[in-house]
Amino acid sequence: MDSKTTEQAIDKVWDMMDDIRTCMLVSKHGLTLRSRPMHAMVARDEGCVWFLSDKRGHKDEELESDPQSALIFADKADRNYLSVSGESEVMHDPAKIDELWNEAASTFWPRGKNDPNIQVLRFIPESAEYWDGPSNSVLVALKMAAARMQGRTPDLGDNRKVPLD
Repeated sequence: MDSKTTEQAIDKVWDMMDDIRTCMLVSKHGLTLRSRPMHAMVARDEGCVWFLSDKRGHKDEELESDPQSALIFADKADRNYLSVSGESEVMHDPAKIDELWNEAASTFWPRGKNDPNIQVLRFIPESAEYWDGPSNSVLVALKMAAARMQGRTPDLGDNRKVPLD
């Protein structure tokens, strides 16, 4: 693959994260994978994704024990899916909390951004895979029917593995 094509794929990954925003953060608890919904604050210029997080959750302990983690994004309406692998870091940074604070956060921390239970997670992406499918369900049905009649696999959009580090 040429570097321009790879650069376009990297741009697509960052754009998808920024467009979808709500994701599942996957961490490990021993040998068990655990996931929970999070609101991603994408900072491509910093090469990471930020999250506000609560100290009372188990994800922080899990990520401190094993920082390997994943973010799973899904935009069902547009049939766009993204899986990003990387490492997460739990940080106690009041300045970053202040920077990331938004009105929605007050729902989880009603005592405000100085709540002692709030902290930040920084996710550093290493690789990704995306599936970018057609959003028109009629088109999907037609492609599937045509492929079945021709005895082949339907072309339901782009799929690409992308290195990010």
